[in-house]
Amino acid sequence: MLLFFIVGLIVHLIFFASIFDIYFTSPLVHGMTPQKTLLPPPAKRLVLFVADGLRADTFFLLDEHGLPRAPYLRNIIQTKGSFGVSHTRVPTESRPGHVALIAGFYEDVSAVAKGWKENPVEFDSVFNESTYTWSWGSPDILPMFAKGASGDHVFTYCYLAESEDFASADAAKLDTWVFDHVKLFFRSAKSNETLLHKLHKDKVVFFLHLLGLDTNGHAHRPGSREYKDNVKKVDEGVKEMVTLIEDFYENDGKTAFIFTSDHGMTDWGSHGAGHPSETLTPLVAWGAGVHHPRENLLHDPVSTEWSLERWKRLDVNQADVAPLMSALIGISYPLNSVGILPVEYINSSNLFKAESMLTNALQILEQFKVKMAQKKQTTLSFLFSPFSLLSESKQLDIMRSIRSRIHGGNYKEAVDLCRTLIDLSLEGLTYYHTYDRFFLGISVVIGFAGWILYVILIIIKTNTSVIQASSNYNGTPSHLVRLGFGALGLSTVLFLIIQSSPWSYYVYCLLPIPIWYAASEELWIYHQLRIYLMNVSPLGILAFLIMVIIGVEILVLSFFYRWVLTVGLVGFALWPVLMNLWIQEKITTMSWVLLCLLLALFPLMPVVGREPNISLVTFAGLLALLISLASLVWLWKKRNRAVEIRNVKVHICQMICLAISICVVSTTHSSLDAKQGLPLLNQIISWSILAFSLVVPLLSATFLFQRLLSIFLSFMSSYVLLSTGYEAFFPLVLSCLMFVWIFIEQESLVKNGLSLKQKLNCIDFSCSRDITQFRQLNLDDTRRAFFLVFFIVTAFFGTGNIASINSFDPASVYCFLTVFNPFVMGALMMWKILIPFILVMCSFETVQISAQISSKSLFLVVLVISDIMSLHFFFLVKDYGSWLDIGASISHYVIVMSMTIFLMLLSGLAHWLTTKEINLRRKKKHHDT
Repeated sequence: MLLFFIVGLIVHLIFFASIFDIYFTSPLVHGMTPQKTLLPPPAKRLVLFVADGLRADTFFLLDEHGLPRAPYLRNIIQTKGSFGVSHTRVPTESRPGHVALIAGFYEDVSAVAKGWKENPVEFDSVFNESTYTWSWGSPDILPMFAKGASGDHVFTYCYLAESEDFASADAAKLDTWVFDHVKLFFRSAKSNETLLHKLHKDKVVFFLHLLGLDTNGHAHRPGSREYKDNVKKVDEGVKEMVTLIEDFYENDGKTAFIFTSDHGMTDWGSHGAGHPSETLTPLVAWGAGVHHPRENLLHDPVSTEWSLERWKRLDVNQADVAPLMSALIGISYPLNSVGILPVEYINSSNLFKAESMLTNALQILEQFKVKMAQKKQTTLSFLFSPFSLLSESKQLDIMRSIRSRIHGGNYKEAVDLCRTLIDLSLEGLTYYHTYDRFFLGISVVIGFAGWILYVILIIIKTNTSVIQASSNYNGTPSHLVRLGFGALGLSTVLFLIIQSSPWSYYVYCLLPIPIWYAASEELWIYHQLRIYLMNVSPLGILAFLIMVIIGVEILVLSFFYRWVLTVGLVGFALWPVLMNLWIQEKITTMSWVLLCLLLALFPLMPVVGREPNISLVTFAGLLALLISLASLVWLWKKRNRAVEIRNVKVHICQMICLAISICVVSTTHSSLDAKQGLPLLNQIISWSILAFSLVVPLLSATFLFQRLLSIFLSFMSSYVLLSTGYEAFFPLVLSCLMFVWIFIEQESLVKNGLSLKQKLNCIDFSCSRDITQFRQLNLDDTRRAFFLVFFIVTAFFGTGNIASINSFDPASVYCFLTVFNPFVMGALMMWKILIPFILVMCSFETVQISAQISSKSLFLVVLVISDIMSLHFFFLVKDYGSWLDIGASISHYVIVMSMTIFLMLLSGLAHWLTTKEINLRRKKKHHDT
């Protein structure tokens, strides 16, 4: 069975990884020729201001007194420049946002593995194409553009990473640091001939990354006074920088300025998903080569809301900013840019606009040609299917038409044709980027189906009474079948070698072969199953299949609509009543109904948008203490050999830790509200409680309720430290429901005559492995497996939606750290999710023991249910529609696959938590006399 577990884990890891090779490969290609406009550019230098985390509405809306929050920039909009909304894409994080702005392409998700900081792939950028770039700001953003540059012409000035503290009294100091150091830089340039010479070169870029708004938004929310005051400080700083730079260059009129943001922020202070508050960012451009304000001739309700209805709003996609900057200072467009030049922003001759658009089209067309050549080179000629809408003849026709119109002075038509060529090139890039997607998808589906079939056959063979003892079929496939599978594997390898496919293709294409070979060895079981089903009512079989389909669909729907969990829990509440279990155990049944209904409330509560309410966390902690104390008193009154003074001491120590956690949460948030930072003592205590949460339960006795109580207390202490509101009640209600589930499952077994009633508090986890005779599985065990999967899904989605990055409140980790660290913060949030998961798995371990079922056999049923869900979500993955829909469909598959893998791993963790014991007592020495 261990071998099966290892093989199953490897298979699921491969299926999990497949989604990244199918949907998340890097879109970048290399080997293109740089393209730039040969006409003289309107600007010699460019200044880029990026206000990290600035929302469009916060920036453009007037304040409660009818005054602009950024008066200087609003005056620019009305008198000197052009403005609009820059539309970002998911994920709305700092790194992909800056890559889109400066490199002109939308980053693939492989950057997650490096915390959106380092370069997972090499790429070109505006900074790299410039003569010199000087940048000031965050160490999380600036280094990636310096490392990706060819040569030593991109200079960075960063503050310490520790400065990015969410508990800071005033995060606007990060922006002040940038403005102060820019002043020092230009002041020092006056006495530094080498630097002065560099600064007066053409094609120079200055980049000011302003992180204060993002930090204040996370810490205090975008609606806070701190965030809005920060907008004013940024506006004042921008005004000061413009004056400084214009004076330095003696107002030569050759400096272009762009002010924008990398992403917005939700009302609750997070970003990452596709809510309009996250994807809509401001864009203001002015200076050399930028068009002056134009009158708006169309009714624009959004601009009217912002009191800017008189001026024309020019919206762009975020990647369009890169070609705009390139055109303004006359540098080559970034090689991997997919941005489309917004010519409406440019104030130059029509010839310059047309030539700039042609350069943009040629740069994107070059990527298309390289991508097509690469795919053609690695595909058999008779299998290669080119992108028909942009054949070589079509390319030549469009290029000839563009050149003809430019020479004839029909610049507008030339620009329109350039846009057509760009659209076709981008469509072709997508076509070749997803060329192998169908082929890989079919391979994974075949492997998935074979694995599910194999597991079902193993369950029927080893854990049911379907197989007759008299059956002597050995299940060995014929020699011809072996040769067939061998020939299929060899032909697949040869095909992939000829195609020059990457190594991962070999894994996905060859994996189904051994899986289906293993399944073919067990196909004889279907003959036995057919004989067995002949004695079963067809209506009964049909009812069972319908129930399985309904159950799986309910689980799938819960990923899209959290209220489905509420419906399911209400159904669970009625189960003991419908099964007449309430006749024997009224109190247990009433407790089950009440707790199911209480747990059903959580999916109806808001996932996000809630303000921290530490009073609720405190109350949940105190209620957990009260229940733990009552449980300890009950155990003491029922005391026997299972209850020792040592175990009571362990529980009391854990209750003290829970009380300390309540105090730490309260004092930490009070200190942060007072802007006094995270107390060091609180931080040390929080990490200590978290570190010992997996060890302390092992000090208690392995008797059922004592160990479960110890596990609950340890994890509740950690969960309280990670809570900011009503979610602190979730593990409490869930644990109580799991406790009652153990009781009611025993009643179900007694009613069905499968087990004698036993004292649950006398069951010893450590002796569970001594049970040598397990009963066979029955249909009711399928219901138990479904209950587990449903409770696991509820544990995932009960208080939040893991599929959406913005569902998590950064304040959850403030007891542990406040300085930005994506890996540590992500790990803590993941641990918060896993705590209810572990509580369910530990309870399921108990149900298996009390029901006298082999944990391995019931786990196989759970595995089948999870895999059917995974296959379901694989078919639901899509690459069309809104970016939010695309991201959600992929996230659902990743989640359910992760859930299956975690089920495998946490099953072992639950077994370890319940069965292992650390005995610190010294053994007495006995002497013979």
